[in-house]
Amino acid sequence: MKKTAILAMAAATMLTTSIGFAAPLTDYSAGKTAIDLTWRSSDIKSSGTDDDGSWETSFGKKHNLDWGVTTGLGNNFAIQYNGYNAKSKDAVSWSDDDETGISHLDLKTQEFNVLYKLNKNVSVYTGIVRLKAEENANVSYTDGSPSETESYSTKTKNKIQFGVIGSTKLAEKTTAYAQVGVASNFTNWKVGVSQEIAPNVEFNVDYRRLKAKKLDFGGDDGNFDATSKGVGFGVTYKF
Repeated sequence: MKKTAILAMAAATMLTTSIGFAAPLTDYSAGKTAIDLTWRSSDIKSSGTDDDGSWETSFGKKHNLDWGVTTGLGNNFAIQYNGYNAKSKDAVSWSDDDETGISHLDLKTQEFNVLYKLNKNVSVYTGIVRLKAEENANVSYTDGSPSETESYSTKTKNKIQFGVIGSTKLAEKTTAYAQVGVASNFTNWKVGVSQEIAPNVEFNVDYRRLKAKKLDFGGDDGNFDATSKGVGFGVTYKF
């Protein structure tokens, strides 16, 4: 995971030539605002170690919505809110002599960031990430007992993150961009391409990967890791 974060950070740092990127807001003048909406197909996996050894569960892909708002404060500063709610389809997560469980996993994050523009191509940021995972399972019993719905939730964790954003011009109205944020046991990065389709409106295609480690539903099951990744299609509106 450290290598992944380093590579993503390097990609964002290297994208520092030409004009500012199209999708994220780069004009931090007071009141300048960008609204981002992205329709994403998320592939979610969970993994961990228990008394029987290492395990991994892959959940089916499901479309979800990413959203964000960035507003300039002036003097090269801006504030930002991002929301990400990755939900999976149901997956058969266990089966034994007594029961069979079909469950889905949700991975929810909220970001509250302060951004500072180093130059027209590179910004750095810091802020708080709120992270929570939920699993809902439908359990069927082989002895004929009525099936049950079981829900598990981790405590909401607040983490301080640091990140960097960079871009490069590909054509007159086409820009590539990269972003990475890192916190304790948490990494979130994406790379994408943005195309201007109308004044103040851009169409974006990106790939995002988020990994949260040492999550805990409580009880005797121990910690687990969750990874969400997938391609997104969205629009950015600036005013």
